[in-house]
Amino acid sequence: MKRIMNIADRHARALGLLLAAVLAALTAALNVSRGPLSNLNDIGGWTNRMAFIALAAAAHAAVLAMQALLNRKGFGRLALRQVLMTLGFLLLTLPINQKTLLFTEQVLPLVRKMDAMGLAAANESALNLSAPALTLLYAVTRGPIYDMYSIKLLCVVCNLGLAILAAHAADRRNWSVRAEVLLTLCLILPQGFLAVGCAGQMDIVSAFLLCAALTLLDGEGHPLAAMLVYGAATAMSGAALYALPLVGLMGKKCGVKLRHAGAAAGMAAALCLPALLGGMTAGNVFASLFKAVFALPEYAAGVPNFESVIPRAAMEEMPQYGLLRQIPALDPQTNASPFYTQTHFEIMTRGMTIAALAMFVGLCAALKRDEKASGLRKALSLALGAMLVCPGAGMGMWMPLCMLCLAAILREPETRLPACMVLFATAGGCCYPVTGEAPLAPVYAFAICAAALFMLLGVIPGAKKREVSDHAG
Repeated sequence: MKRIMNIADRHARALGLLLAAVLAALTAALNVSRGPLSNLNDIGGWTNRMAFIALAAAAHAAVLAMQALLNRKGFGRLALRQVLMTLGFLLLTLPINQKTLLFTEQVLPLVRKMDAMGLAAANESALNLSAPALTLLYAVTRGPIYDMYSIKLLCVVCNLGLAILAAHAADRRNWSVRAEVLLTLCLILPQGFLAVGCAGQMDIVSAFLLCAALTLLDGEGHPLAAMLVYGAATAMSGAALYALPLVGLMGKKCGVKLRHAGAAAGMAAALCLPALLGGMTAGNVFASLFKAVFALPEYAAGVPNFESVIPRAAMEEMPQYGLLRQIPALDPQTNASPFYTQTHFEIMTRGMTIAALAMFVGLCAALKRDEKASGLRKALSLALGAMLVCPGAGMGMWMPLCMLCLAAILREPETRLPACMVLFATAGGCCYPVTGEAPLAPVYAFAICAAALFMLLGVIPGAKKREVSDHAG
C-alpha cells in the first residue's frame, strides 16, 4: 500500500488532472437530474440547459486542473482538496436562479441595450464597472444562454480560484493540515454565497486577478507576468489600485523594475481598446477605470464602507427602497427631504472620498513604520482599510479580505477577535436577493470594521502584537 501511495505521489499532477475530469463529469451527470443546475427557470429549453451544464462542467474541470497544477503535496491531499472544491462548486451554484434588484434593474437593462447597440450602450451605464469589465460582461452574455447564469458561473469560478490561491499560499508557508481547513472555510463563506452565488458581482474577477498577481510575486520569480496580471486587475476594477503599496513592497523583493510597471500600464491600456473600438468614447473609458474609487456605491453592494454612514437623500437611494416602493401610499418623488437633497449628498461624498484617500495614505505610512507586525497582519490591515475607504466596489472585490481573516484566525491567535469582527460585519452587511435587505445595518457594520482596524493597529486593545516572520505569517 505504501508503495502504491509513493507511486501516486510521484504522479500526483497527472492523477489530479484525471480526477478533475472524473469529478467534473460526475457533477455534470448529477446536474442533469438532481443537481443545482437541474432546474434552470429561464434557460429556454433542454438544448440550452444541456449546453450550460456542459459549460459548467468545463469550468469546473478547469478549476480542478488549476488546483492540480499548483499542487505541492501528495496525491491523497490533492484528491481531498478536489473533492472539497467540487462540494464548494455545488454549494455556490445552489442560488443560480436567485435574482437581485441590482441585476434586474441595472445589469439586465444594460445587457438588453448591448444586444441592440453593442458596447456603445455602455456609455450610459450606471454600473461601477470599468470599460474592460463592461467588455467582459458583453462577451459573457453573448449566446443563447440566459445572461444571469453565465455571469454567475464566471463569478463562481473566480471565487473557487481565490480559495485555491489561499490554500496555495498556505502550502508555501508549510501550514500542514490548516491549508485544507482554510480551503474549506473559504468555500463556505456566507459572503461568497450571497455576493457571488446570489448577486454575481463581477468585481470578483478583479479580485481573482489581483490575488493571482500577488501569488506570482510571492517568491515565484515571475515579475513580468505578475505585473501584467496586476495591470489586468486594475483595468477590471480601480479598487485594485489600493493594493499598490503591497504590490510595490512584494515587487521590490521579487525584482520588479520600472519596465515591468510600464508593462502593467500597457496591459491596462490594451484591455481598454475593445471598448474604444466597440463604440465607447475615450472620456468614458478613462473615467470608468476610476469608478470604483470615486463613484457612489451601487444599490445593495453590501460593503460596510464610509459611504454607509451618510444618510441618503432621495427615497430611491435608501437601502430600504426595495421594500418601501411596494407600499403604494409612499411616493418616491415627494418623500425625499426638501432641504437635504441628492446634490448635497454627492458633494459631501466627493469631499469625504478625498479625505478617505488621505487617511489610506496615512494607514500605509503607519504600517510601513510598524516593525513588530507580521506580514499577514499588515496585509489584513491594508485590505481592511481599503474596504473602508473605497466607495464604489462591491463585496465581490473584498472576498480576499474575508479569506485573509480566516488565515489570521488559523495562524495568529492575537488577531482572532478583529478578524471575527470583520467576518461578522461583512456577512451581516451582505444583502439578501430579491428584497435587498441586510441583516446588519450598514452603519453598524462600518463601525464594527473600523473598530477591528483600530485593534489591528494597536490603537485600542484587542489584538496584542507579537513578532512573526513574513514567511511564516
